[in-house]
Amino acid sequence: MLGVILSMISLMMVSSVWGEMVLWSMIISGLMVMSSSDSLNWKSGLSGELDYVGWGLNLLSVWIVLLAMLGSKNVKKLSQSWGVYIMVMVSLVSMLMVSFYVSEFIFFFISYESCLIPIFFLILGWGYQPERALAGVYMLFYMLLGSLPLFFFVLKMESLGSSYMHNVWSAPFVNFFFYLFMVSSFLVKFPMFSVHLWLLKAHVEAPVAGSMILAGILLKLGGYGLIRFLVFWANSPILMSELFVCVSLWGGVVVSLSCLRQSDMKLLIASSSVVHMSMCLSGLFILSELSQKGAVLVMLGHGLCSSGLFYLAHMVYERTKSRSLSVSKGLLSLMPSMCMWWFMLSSSNMAAPPSLNLLGEIWLMSSLVSWSVSLSIAIGLISFFSAGYSLYLFSLSQHGVYLSSKGGFHSGSLMDYLICSSHWLPLNIMIFFLFWLV
Repeated sequence: MLGVILSMISLMMVSSVWGEMVLWSMIISGLMVMSSSDSLNWKSGLSGELDYVGWGLNLLSVWIVLLAMLGSKNVKKLSQSWGVYIMVMVSLVSMLMVSFYVSEFIFFFISYESCLIPIFFLILGWGYQPERALAGVYMLFYMLLGSLPLFFFVLKMESLGSSYMHNVWSAPFVNFFFYLFMVSSFLVKFPMFSVHLWLLKAHVEAPVAGSMILAGILLKLGGYGLIRFLVFWANSPILMSELFVCVSLWGGVVVSLSCLRQSDMKLLIASSSVVHMSMCLSGLFILSELSQKGAVLVMLGHGLCSSGLFYLAHMVYERTKSRSLSVSKGLLSLMPSMCMWWFMLSSSNMAAPPSLNLLGEIWLMSSLVSWSVSLSIAIGLISFFSAGYSLYLFSLSQHGVYLSSKGGFHSGSLMDYLICSSHWLPLNIMIFFLFWLV
């Protein structure tokens, strides 16, 4: 199945019309849905080594990368290197799909770390500001230094004869420091509070496709790795789990407060990603079935929602040449048709029904509160401030008076409506399929 999907993706490299990728995405998505089964265990054969987590993230990867390529129409119009751009995107989605597909540790590590190379070239080659080189260096140093312990763990597992993820057993060589340095590899990619500074710099300097892929897919690699590797530490010291849960939740509260004072659209949306992932991270560390399923739902919902918000911010930047909320305000009068998409994606960002974020956050909150009642204060504050900065982003961007001129500009093309609807519809329709399956 993986070979079929990758061969179909490679056809995009010879496609001269980017709109044809919508057809390919429909075919790829249909094949992945038809090859899925009702079992949530590891399965092989046509679908390879996939369970419901890998299958969902694979489908999300294909969908977000295709929408990111459709949203990068300016690269084809203004740049002569659009062929290289497509090759970088195809290599990125191929490595992402291999990461979510394989179950052997060494192949997972190679594809897991190889995703950094295309996203680095994407930021360095098609970024906005000259500071994009510094942002790429930040990202590389954070991720490579954090991944060194993972490399030694993979070698240790290979030497012990346990090289597959589904061969679960408790690692006998685990100790306090090994657990701390091992988990840090995934915490940097998630990212957890205090190691999230690379994400803010990368989002500000990245092109629209880079921001959509960073928020929509690349952050989910850390969560996927934690789901696969934390089972080896089922008997880990409870103090470490409590430490990571407390730092994640209260760090999410601090970052959500900082969102209320941001004036940059992309910086605000990037900071909100840290807040959403902090609750996912806490749910994964308590090692319960309900919290894991809730974390997966929030990761899928956040991937669609944040990617759509980054595309809307890019549309504003294309027209106003500014990402500042102080300058780019009053968009309701200038782009009235896009106000609906701002409202629907902002409401999904605060987990309004019927989005996937709502169901995922309900499961996460119930599992975290049942694990420790004292966490309810931090969870309540995160929920309250998440609604606060989502309303802040919507109201400050849509209301007021646009400063530069009294005239309007092009509200949106058919491609803009297609990309926005392709983000919102799966985010709010998939929840009905979940209820139907249950």
